[in-house]
Amino acid sequence: MAEDGASCGDSCGWAAAVVAMLAFGSFGVPIKSDASNSVDIDPLVFQTYKTIMCFLTSWIVLLLGQDFTFTPWGIVSGLCWVPGGVAFIYGVRNAGLAVIQGISATFIVLVSFIWGIFIFQEGVRSTLDATGAVGLMCIGLWGMSYYSSPEVLRHELGPDSSTSNNENTEEENPSANNIGYLNVQQEDESQFEDELQYPGNTTEIEVKQLDYVDVYGYRICRRKMGLAAAVFNGVWGGSIMAPMHYSKGNTGGLGYVISFAIGASIVTLFLWIMRYAYHVNRTGSFVKGFEALPSFHVRVMWLAGGTAGTLWSIGNICSMISVEYLGEGVGYSVVQSAMLVSGMWGIFWFKEVIGIVPRIQWLLAASITILSILWLSYEHRK
Repeated sequence: MAEDGASCGDSCGWAAAVVAMLAFGSFGVPIKSDASNSVDIDPLVFQTYKTIMCFLTSWIVLLLGQDFTFTPWGIVSGLCWVPGGVAFIYGVRNAGLAVIQGISATFIVLVSFIWGIFIFQEGVRSTLDATGAVGLMCIGLWGMSYYSSPEVLRHELGPDSSTSNNENTEEENPSANNIGYLNVQQEDESQFEDELQYPGNTTEIEVKQLDYVDVYGYRICRRKMGLAAAVFNGVWGGSIMAPMHYSKGNTGGLGYVISFAIGASIVTLFLWIMRYAYHVNRTGSFVKGFEALPSFHVRVMWLAGGTAGTLWSIGNICSMISVEYLGEGVGYSVVQSAMLVSGMWGIFWFKEVIGIVPRIQWLLAASITILSILWLSYEHRK
């Protein structure tokens, strides 16, 4: 296995990066299905679905000839991934998918690049030029996020565009009313503004109350909390692959998959124990504390959650291979261009970006991202 990997070289790293981009860019699609939108999934619950599928699919590497190996560094990676994943889901539910994914990807690129180039001293032709390529990638990712946000869409289309375009959009795309948190065709204007879903009989006063959350006595805008969660996911989760660098022996790349899955499972279980302890302390009862835990909605979510988790797991395995061959700074940074894929889903399938001008602006930002990938690939040195 090691000899095959040695002969494979950078081509394996780039191929794995492409597969990771496709998987990471598509794992959010099942989240926006009718089944997922019909229930109010708790972020930790959905993260648990991802963790379960990550654990179940990790053992596939044994069928590929990989020996069973475990390193405690997998737990450290789990500490980076699980809280960051929960924050990402929370951010999507409170600020929207496109914006959150763009912010998270930008910070992940910056963090992983710092780890790879400045801490691990990974080989590049020129540190200055590689930094410029990463900076250009961040601009492209930010642009794709910005030009797919509802605020920009409403500015480009005008305040009355959601009503005038509603019938045409429904005819072109029957699933337009089920595209999730970025639905710009809904009749409720508050959904268009804040990308939130409220019950149909919610009054204007109740909507304003739902727009805020109480944090230790302070009322904070839900959207701002979502954006803060995206920053946390990017900064904290951006170090997810760094521990693999410190693992010894045959525990890199595919050899790290099982360690990562076990570590993520341990961290997820720990978070559930902590949450249960919190509810027990709050209610003063073990039974009531258990009843206060959020529902998994298994009958509704098993397919969507399982599919999303499987796609994420595929992306995770391929990203490890990419980092093994290309390094943290180049490999994991390129993988974050998965927003190209998720953006294409949003434009051509979910019809999230409406209008010629916003689509052209998004495609220009995507072109900048592609250019930065090509530039960064040139700067990579074996």
